[in-house]
Order: sequence, then structure tokens, then C-alpha cells
Amino acid sequence: MGYRNVVATAIAFAFISLLSVTQLQAAPQILAVLETDVGIAFVCDDGICKAQLSTYCLQRERPAPSMGAVYLPAVAEDFTLTVNAETQSPTHFVAADHVTFIESRGFMSIAAVIFEKDLQKLGGTNAVIRVAANASMLPEPVAHDPNPLTEKEIAFATQSLRPIGTKIADQTPQASAARLLARVMQTLPVRGPVTNGSAGQLWQQGIGDDIPREPLKRGGYTRARDAYNDCFTGSQASAYGGVRRCLEYKHDDLIRDINIDYWDSRVGS
Repeated sequence: MGYRNVVATAIAFAFISLLSVTQLQAAPQILAVLETDVGIAFVCDDGICKAQLSTYCLQRERPAPSMGAVYLPAVAEDFTLTVNAETQSPTHFVAADHVTFIESRGFMSIAAVIFEKDLQKLGGTNAVIRVAANASMLPEPVAHDPNPLTEKEIAFATQSLRPIGTKIADQTPQASAARLLARVMQTLPVRGPVTNGSAGQLWQQGIGDDIPREPLKRGGYTRARDAYNDCFTGSQASAYGGVRRCLEYKHDDLIRDINIDYWDSRVGS
């Protein structure tokens, strides 16, 4: 097993182990959030609307977030909720005023969540969330935390480590591919099977066919499209428990690679 696989396995094992830890655990990691250009669409089901954001860990020494951990934007203005109403121009809101951010898949994804009725009050359910460059999220403080984040620690992670992460991690084909997979996953049907015949249509809805000209984005596009197509083959979909789970795995595998490269730079040591 290569070095990268060993580290990735250790990351996964650490996260699984943390799910059984009590609520008195120390504050989890501050997370970097990948910038979005066109935004991530909200998908509503059973009265709840969600958009999945791509994240990675800035603090190797802190525990991974436990299941359902709540996060808060380090800078509220870095996260914008845009509602596209049919009869008027798009309306923009500071997302944190309306959206709750919850751990979705360890340190690799955060779900932006809002009740459908609340989104309708803002103008409709055709909405996206946009993330600015250099954005990060802080775990919500909890009572009786044995090792809470300090102001100095927060400042170091968000003002020193995060900009370095922008250069090392965010500007890579892996990050570009992860962004695209996060977008296209939002086009999948919420319920029922995803058929092989719908692959092209769903990609068109989420991404389109325009291949980026910039080498970095073009490399990310190709990598995301290959991963996407893999998940629509019978063997891949069956191995991962369906198309959605397969795409989540592909996305999270890219994030692990990004995080390992970031940690190997020793910026968090």
C-alpha cells in the first residue's frame, strides 16, 4: 500500500472512530471551503433544501467533525445565498442569516440547509449558494468544551493557513474536479434509481458541454467527467451502492488527495 493510501486510510479510520466520542470532545477542525464560480444549487425534499459544499481540513492536530456537527462561516460575507425568482431579478442574501451549515461527510463536505418554506418566503426554491475565494468555516462553540478554539488559533488558521491552502490546494485539477462533481451531484434525482440512460442529460443540466480553455480547469473537467462516467457503469455503481454514493466517494477521494498534499507541505505543523 502506497504512502498516499496509508494516509487516506488513517484519515478514514480516525473519522469513523470519532463518531463514538461523547459531546465533550474538543472542538473539531476549522475547514477550508472551496470557492464556487456559478454556485451550488439547493435541492429540496420533504420540506428541507440542501446544497453540498466541498471542504478540506486546515488543522491536522484537531479531531475531524463528528456526525451532524454545526459550522459557522469565519466571514459571513464569504457565503452568499442567491434566490432566482421567476418574476424579478435575483435576490442576494448573506447565507448565514438564513442557512444552517452541518457536517455532511466528515471534513470533506458541509451541507448548507434551509427549510423549503423559509426559502419560498425569500422568493422561491430556485436558489444557489456561492462561496468566495479563501473562505473557511469554524465549528460552532459548545458548552463544556475541554479544548475550545482560541482567538489566536482561529486567526492563524483563517488568516495564515487558509491563504496558503488557496495556493497549494484550491488551484489544482483535483480541486477543480471536486467542485464539478459537487455541482453535478445536485442534479441527481432525490428519490428513485439513477439510470445509465440519464447520464448525459444530468451532466448537461449540472455542468454543460463547454470545456474550459485554461489548462488547470480543463484538467479538472476531464477528471470529473471520467469519474462521473465511471459511476454510471454497472460495476462501479454496484460496488459503491449506487450512482450517488459512487460520486460521493469519487469527490471525497479527490478531497483526501488535496488534504494530504496540503498537510505534506507542513503548513499546519
